[in-house]
Order: sequence, then structure tokens, then C-alpha cells
Amino acid sequence: MNLYPTASRHLYGDRVADVRHVSVGEYRTPPHAHDDEYMFLLPRTGQLVLNVESNVAPVRVAPKSFVVVPPRRVHDTRGHRPGQEHVAVYVASDFVAFCERKARRKLACNRISIWSAPLALFDAVRVADDTRTTNGAPFPELAAFRADLAVRTVAASCVEAGLTSAAIPQCRSDAHAEIVRDIRTFLDATLDEPMTLDRIAYEFGLSRRTLTRIFRDATGESVVDYQSRRRVEIAATLLRAPGMTVLAVAAAVGLDSPSYLARLFRQHGYAPPNAFKQGAPRID
Repeated sequence: MNLYPTASRHLYGDRVADVRHVSVGEYRTPPHAHDDEYMFLLPRTGQLVLNVESNVAPVRVAPKSFVVVPPRRVHDTRGHRPGQEHVAVYVASDFVAFCERKARRKLACNRISIWSAPLALFDAVRVADDTRTTNGAPFPELAAFRADLAVRTVAASCVEAGLTSAAIPQCRSDAHAEIVRDIRTFLDATLDEPMTLDRIAYEFGLSRRTLTRIFRDATGESVVDYQSRRRVEIAATLLRAPGMTVLAVAAAVGLDSPSYLARLFRQHGYAPPNAFKQGAPRID
């Protein structure tokens, strides 16, 4: 998983906001903070895990929800889907303060919470999408002005959503299926690595107990059993490849020894790896 480049500043001159559309598989950023800018984070495809210094535990941000990260708050973000997509809206602190004065309320950002994203916010983002390109417009200056107004509308909509939206509890039952899909994708991609339950739970912003419970409820098997089964399935495929030894296959699926691989083959109803290499069937 490669680190996505970040910046401490996105706004220059008289710009009050910037809308960034990010489509990066297996997204991850290093810990960083934004100078004098609020960040509104809206996932589109796949959930994001946000770790922020003001929170004891990471938070999971699902599509149709958002979080607000205030200026100078150290945070990092990660997502495990190959098709990860989200929108990040950066808004100048002065503009947020202006909106707060108009609303006579302040954003609650001492502790980062997940908020339900209203339809008006998505509509504003869609309008900004439609006005991003001014190339070929009959009146380029007017098109650029319209694009700037659209971005300002997104910024105002973000602040309004942060002032009025309802908080969403973490680990909602209707989000568990999506979480488990992401966990399975992550486990499949890391079968060649030692991966403890504590590490997996950390990656997805869950406690170890919650990870174990929601995974078993959704799949009918434990995380460890899933890892073992997938290692056997992939190893069985690799053993058919020319030139692949049992030792090399064991290493490729994160196992220290061929004997442990053979033990897993027996547990999951397969013939021994040496026999399987010659095309032996399963022995359920």
C-alpha cells in the first residue's frame, strides 16, 4: 500500500475552498495536518479509516457520511479497497468562521465524529463536478466565475452539514457487510505477511472483540479460519505452476514451513501438497 502525497496547504490567493476527487486503490496517507484549513472528508466508494490525535480510537467513515477535521489536527487516513474513491473539501478557516457567524453556531470539532451527509451536500458536490472544466466554454471568464461560485457553495454546504447533521454511531449494523468485504480484501492481499488480529483490528478502526464478532456473524467463520482457508486455496493453485516447490509455495502464502502447509491441507480436506502438485483432488 503506497502512501498518498499530502500537503499542509491547498488554498492560495483569495480561494476559500478546494474540492479534491481522489480515486486511489488501497489509499493511505502519512500523519499530517492542514494549516488554517478545515477538511471535510466524504467517501464515495469504500470506507475510510481516519486516525486523529484528538480521538482515542480510529473512526470508520462510510459512503453517505462525512467527518470534519479542523486545522492543525494531526491525522492519517487509509482505505483498503482497490477501487477506493472519496471527496476531500478543504475550506479556509476564515470562511468557516464567516458561516458560523451567519448560523450563530460553531462546528463541534474537539472530538471527531461521523455525521450523516445530507442530499444537499452531494448535490453541491455534483454541481461543482459539472463546472470544473472551463476549457471550450463560450465565455471562459464567466465559466470560471461560475466554477468558483460552485466551490463556495460546496464549502458553505459542508459547514451547514457540520452544524446540522446527526451523528452516526460507529459500527452500525447496516455497515457491517461492507466492513467485512473490505476486511476480506485486506486479508487476501496480506496472506504472505504475519497478520495478527490486533493489527487487523487497528487497520479497520475496530476493537479486536468487534472485529471477531462481526466477521463471524457475516461469514460463519473466524478471521483465522478464513486466513487458513484462503492460504490453502491459493497454495493449491500455486502448486500447479511449473517450477514451484512446496517450500516456495509455503513462503508465498506466509507460512514458515512446508510441514505447517501440509497440516493446513489436511485440516481443509486436501491431499498432501506433494500429491496435490501432481493434480490430486480434494479428499473431503
